[in-house]
Amino acid sequence: MAKKKSRPALSAIATASRPEASEAAYFARKCGLTTDEALRIMREAQETSQRKAPDGRKRKR
Repeated sequence: MAKKKSRPALSAIATASRPEASEAAYFARKCGLTTDEALRIMREAQETSQRKAPDGRKRKR
């Protein structure tokens, strides 16, 4: 009996805005990643930067 083919995962790049998708594609080519991985990394970095400095103050050195 033949095995069922697995369905391809939905791409997160399809839900991204055009500038975000093009930036993710550039980052992916530059770093040797897939566009989905690059988009995930970019979104995670954006989330952490927003959580880190909510009051807008600069860090002390």
